[in-house]
Amino acid sequence: MEENERIMTVKELVEDALREKKLSIARLAEMTDIPERYVVMLLGGEHKGLPPAPYVRGYLIRIAGALGLEGQILWQAYKKQLELKTSGEGDTLPSNRFAFKRVNRGKIATIAILVIVAIAGAVWMKALLGTGEIDIKNPAEDSIVTYESSIDLRGRIDPSDRLIINNEDVTIDTSGYFEKEFSLEPGINSVEFKVKRLLGKETTIVKQIIYQQ
Repeated sequence: MEENERIMTVKELVEDALREKKLSIARLAEMTDIPERYVVMLLGGEHKGLPPAPYVRGYLIRIAGALGLEGQILWQAYKKQLELKTSGEGDTLPSNRFAFKRVNRGKIATIAILVIVAIAGAVWMKALLGTGEIDIKNPAEDSIVTYESSIDLRGRIDPSDRLIINNEDVTIDTSGYFEKEFSLEPGINSVEFKVKRLLGKETTIVKQIIYQQ
């Protein structure tokens, strides 16, 4: 593959965006609500010690959203790094490289295929059977008082999940971000955020918004 055709790494993509936006890793972690140690590990190409793949995918999509990058491109770059690192760990040259060249290549190819299948299976199972998560940015508190007749509900979920607010499906963008204007009645308004995964458990969070005229 020519140098100009190679896929950029997560580190290169994120660090370029950080420099452009004049942001630090600590600030990026704060903006995305991702533990700073996970951000450092992702930039360092480390996969041991990170959460399961669906959570890593969600982290990368959040990072992409904060930096104005394409979440899918960042996820593909991470998967490529993981594939190369995994296959590279087992690529030990034998003492007689010519005698065992064909055997070792076959083993490496088999291991790489098994790893890819295992990762794909884990991602698929988690995507179907995991528990939906939601990060509500507004309102951040469980109970608030407002003098406005409406409020903008904002937050983020996994792009593969489904969001329902007070029994109404809400549209999310490709990074999982959502924003919805919610009309308030005088007094106490209960807003139920429900996140559903295809075959997994659902998460429900209820916020109370007190509208005082």
